[in-house]
This record gives sequence, structure tokens and C-alpha cells, in this order.
Amino acid sequence: MQRIIKNMKRTGITFVEVCLAFLILALVALPVFHFLTGAVKDTERFYTETIAISRAKFIMDSLMFQMPWRAIGAGNPCVFEDRKEVSGVQAFISKAIPKMFGDECSTVDPNVFKGDGIYRCRKGFVFRARVKVEDLDQDSSGAPIQFTIALPGKPKQFFQIKDLVPKDDYGKFNLIKKIVVQVKWSNSKNLDPKDDPNAKSVFLVGFKSDLEG
Repeated sequence: MQRIIKNMKRTGITFVEVCLAFLILALVALPVFHFLTGAVKDTERFYTETIAISRAKFIMDSLMFQMPWRAIGAGNPCVFEDRKEVSGVQAFISKAIPKMFGDECSTVDPNVFKGDGIYRCRKGFVFRARVKVEDLDQDSSGAPIQFTIALPGKPKQFFQIKDLVPKDDYGKFNLIKKIVVQVKWSNSKNLDPKDDPNAKSVFLVGFKSDLEG
């Protein structure tokens, strides 16, 4: 009987063998885990870039094609108000600006908004949008913008902006506005981009002419 017991083969596994198996599994799974983590981060990065570009384009298109010329005031950030106090224009501004900039774009005056706000997407990423506007008006530089018209058989005619347009609601002879849209964001969720030293930004630049008169 003793000989039979000694000749029986061991069918179990030891604790050392179990540890070696888990070690081998970890070594195989670790590169896969890093690959999946990197893929998720790349996906989130592409997602935030797409949101930022879409937001910047939405703001620029709204300013270029929908916002009245007289409602856009120069500054960094710019100001939105209708100094003629037309109720329809004021109602449009009060609805359009929060949709463009999100929160924090209002002022103490309910009819005046600033071109600066914060937006949070459904995935928790935070975006800040700001618009800078410069008036290229008659007094914007030491050498005022000048237009030349040459007709056959006649001497050249020179016109400055003040010869072409009346003063606007801000008291300027202004024909063109330079609009700079900036959208800034963080690739870390729930982090304000102004507090992120690695925050990203996208810029769009456009020029809006006074074609309403």
C-alpha cells in the first residue's frame, strides 16, 4: 500500500505556480492596458478639439451674419448692446449671447452683455470663449484708411472713412470691425482652462463691414 501511495502523481498546483501565472498575465495585460488608456485619451482630445472648433465657428458665424453691426462694441472682451434701445434688437441680444458664450456673459445691466463666458459640455469638459473686437475707424491709426476711385478720363478721387459713413452709435466714423474669437479649453474634466497651465486654444479672425446702411 505504501508503494502505491508513493507512486501516485501529484495533480495540484503550488502557491508559487499561481503567483507566476498571475505575473505572466500581468506582463501580457499591461501593454494592452496602456494602449487602451492612450486610445481613450486620444478620443477625448479629439472630442474636445471638435467641440472647441465648433463653438468658435458658431460664435463667428453668429457675429458675422446675425448680430447687428451697431450691437457690437469694441473691447477685449467686446460688449453687446443696442444704444438705440430697440426692443426687438435687445430681445435678440439677450437670447443669442447666452447661447453663444454660456454662463458669466451677463453684466449688472440686463441689456448689456460681454463677449466672455464659460461653457461645460455633457462630458464634463470646460470651455471658455472670448471675443475681442477692434474698430478700424477714422482715428484708429496715425495714417487713416483711404479709398481711391479712378475713372477713365477723370483724376483720381480719394475718400476717407468719414467721407463715406456717418458716425456710429459710439461716436466713431467706422466702416470695418476686426473680430477675434478665442475658445480655450482643458483636456482634464471639470477643470477651468484658466486654471490649467496646459490649456489649449483655437482662434478665428474675421472682418465685418457696415452694410446695414
